[in-house]
Amino acid sequence: MKHGGFEERLDGILTRAALRLQERMRLAYFRGELIDYLGKLGLKEEIDEAILERESLLELQDEAVLVLARKIRYARKQGYLKDYLKQVNMLEILYLEKEKQAAGKGSLKPVPKMHMVAKENRDSAQIAVDREMRLQRFKLIK
Repeated sequence: MKHGGFEERLDGILTRAALRLQERMRLAYFRGELIDYLGKLGLKEEIDEAILERESLLELQDEAVLVLARKIRYARKQGYLKDYLKQVNMLEILYLEKEKQAAGKGSLKPVPKMHMVAKENRDSAQIAVDREMRLQRFKLIK
């Protein structure tokens, strides 16, 4: 079985999950439901009580990201990564990673068409001519 590059893919999944968690935590914080949200995800039990009592968004984000990363790695090791991401409502991260890799294989960036550059140059030259004409008219009015 070939697992080449899965560590890099796992790093990408962890990064996107951390960003997604921080965004959602920020929204829950401003709604006043941050601790409840962490409980819903199952992260509250593993965060220190002193940090939970302070309810500092930055401290809670740091701790929650570490706990989430640990849980994602454990789920991957046990073979239920997809189920865990579904449980924390982040399953789309896995599909984004697959789409990214599918798009990256064998696809080259398109070469820009030369006639578009020529058209842009012609248009910018026309704008310069129009500007000169407007300036001449303005000078005549003065």
